[in-house]
Amino acid sequence: MVNQRKKVWTWVFGIGLFINVLALGFFVFNEFQHRPFPGGPQLKNVIADELQFNEQQRTIYAGFVKNHQDQSAEIRNEIANAKKAYYQFEHKNPQALQQLTATYGKLDSLNYAHFRDIRGLCKGPQIKAFDRLVEKILTSSNFGFMGPKSNR
Repeated sequence: MVNQRKKVWTWVFGIGLFINVLALGFFVFNEFQHRPFPGGPQLKNVIADELQFNEQQRTIYAGFVKNHQDQSAEIRNEIANAKKAYYQFEHKNPQALQQLTATYGKLDSLNYAHFRDIRGLCKGPQIKAFDRLVEKILTSSNFGFMGPKSNR
């Protein structure tokens, strides 16, 4: 009788463990559905490869990327400083939220201009491919926005 209980509890434990691993796998897989580039190549390489840029386009694009990275690093530093000012609980800073919001706006404006420049570099079928790729980027959690996917 005791031996049968041990077998039952072993089976119950094994089935419970299997269900937990299966559920965890489902959640991880579902999260990766929203992250098109996790742990893979850098976004700048994905864009250049998917759009099949020629050498001239890649050279111009590399300049765009370098410029964007330099400018966005400065803005991200501003965001970090604005967050530090906003999250001061001892000393209220009512302007800090406005500064934080404005700084995020600067980053989005910079990203928009960057994508506009890249789109201007595209020719022919690359333009439609770029538009599809931007939608994929914007709806990925890596980019910070999880919007509804439209049915185009």
